[in-house]
Amino acid sequence: MSEADRVLTGPNDLEGYFDQGSRPREEWGVGIEYERLGVLQDSGQAIPYYGPRSVCAVLTRLVAAGGWRPIYAGKDIIALEGEGPRVTLEPGGQMELSGAVHGRLVDLRDEVARFTTSVQEHSEPLGIAWLGLGLQPFTPLSEIAWVPKPRYKIMSAYLAKTGSLGHVMMKQTAGVQINLDYSDEQDALSKFRASMGLTSLVTALFANSSLLERRPTGFQSYRSRVWQDTDPARCGLLSFAFDPDATFARYRDYALDVPTMFILRRGVFVDLEGLSFREFIRRGFAGHRATLADFQLHLTTLFPEVRLKNHLEIRGGDSGDPALAVSQVALWKGILYHAAALEEAWGLVSPLTWEERLAFHLQAAQLGLGARLGKMTALQAGSELLDIARAGLATQGEPAELLDPLREILEGDKVSPAATLQRRWLGEWKQSPRRLVEDCSRLTLKFHKMAGESLAEDF
Repeated sequence: MSEADRVLTGPNDLEGYFDQGSRPREEWGVGIEYERLGVLQDSGQAIPYYGPRSVCAVLTRLVAAGGWRPIYAGKDIIALEGEGPRVTLEPGGQMELSGAVHGRLVDLRDEVARFTTSVQEHSEPLGIAWLGLGLQPFTPLSEIAWVPKPRYKIMSAYLAKTGSLGHVMMKQTAGVQINLDYSDEQDALSKFRASMGLTSLVTALFANSSLLERRPTGFQSYRSRVWQDTDPARCGLLSFAFDPDATFARYRDYALDVPTMFILRRGVFVDLEGLSFREFIRRGFAGHRATLADFQLHLTTLFPEVRLKNHLEIRGGDSGDPALAVSQVALWKGILYHAAALEEAWGLVSPLTWEERLAFHLQAAQLGLGARLGKMTALQAGSELLDIARAGLATQGEPAELLDPLREILEGDKVSPAATLQRRWLGEWKQSPRRLVEDCSRLTLKFHKMAGESLAEDF
């Protein structure tokens, strides 16, 4: 019997689980999960999963080009595996690059450039484009097809009962997640606290989801607003992160008390009907006993703004163009991988009370850079955070110019990308879907300009 199949007899059997993710500083890496929205170039409507102009058609072309191995659910392709990175699908057909772990940001940047170039080359002949936005701008929820991934059937039924916007989250939103390492429990909880405190500010900086069904949403990050009405038991900010005595055991206890969506037995997902994982360990379910593999799967169904697995995952940012997505990663690496930067960045938000954190979290979604963070606006706080991150990157020997897309926002228009999107949609684009698609599907990394056809072939 493998370790993953070990039956759990009590919460103490999970002691030390998160310690297993500890790595010495010289082995720290960084990874990106970058989601984009597939649309038809001519109309901006979301592409279906099946058909000649579809998600499945693009995946099939990528496999035929070489370098990817298809992963199936029945006869349907639901993911691709490469040498390091993976391609996965969100419930509404959003395509995600699940990147490899990189020691250097330039390697991560190049991975994003190769991936987006390759996907574009295999999508354009089909009349498909991929948008760097946090929200499907045109297609109603009911007209977006579900990806035929078995776990999504249970998730959709479950989340329909826990909030009013769970299906919007699943099918219409896209984000950027950043994966980072820690050296030990103290280091992990220090990063966990700081990133949980700063994530609302970063949401405001990269807010990019202001249009839904052709109309302004009233939010700069409607994606963030959606997450706030998805499932309060497993989403949002976690108050215990700000306890100076927080431990891995506290996160474990949080995870144990969240209702369990499902387990996997012989390739079939079993609905646990909302039984908490703690109770699943204690009394089982329908003859099944909880295993370590079940707990690992359960952790993937928790969606706080920052979560622990065997690494730290930061989840609060909207998707954007490729350069802006890489800029998000650079910002967090600059802050969290340098002790002085981490302490200084935490100081920007450490005075806030829990009530003030919740209020700012909502206001960041509504107002973007106009949100108030104590005596500062998000614009002012973001400028300070940018300086801290630039200094942190410099001490790590990383190129601070990867932060230039964020600097241009803070020093240029001085509004979130969402505000610029809405202004252009209502103004110069004259509410033309084609013009929005052309702009929001651009490949914006400087490396794209040097890529050429060989870059896609090498991926």
